[in-house]
Amino acid sequence: MKTILNVEVNPDILLTFNQKPKEFGNELRLWAAVSMYWFDKISLARAATLAGYHRYDFEKFLATLDIPTSKLTDEDAEKEINMLKSL
Repeated sequence: MKTILNVEVNPDILLTFNQKPKEFGNELRLWAAVSMYWFDKISLARAATLAGYHRYDFEKFLATLDIPTSKLTDEDAEKEINMLKSL
């Protein structure tokens, strides 16, 4: 079940973006998802869902913004490699 949120927006904002309410709503969802992902509020998968994107497409969009889709640090990667070597 989906929840609908109503957000008040002055008409001049729609004129600024030259968008209809539905288009602006979709863009607002996208940028909310990007922001929430960037600030570690939600996972990549949840952010993609919020944006209304397939995860792969959302990852591609993040790449255009130079936002990494992996939070793996060099230290984490080294631990993973060492663990795999020991198998």
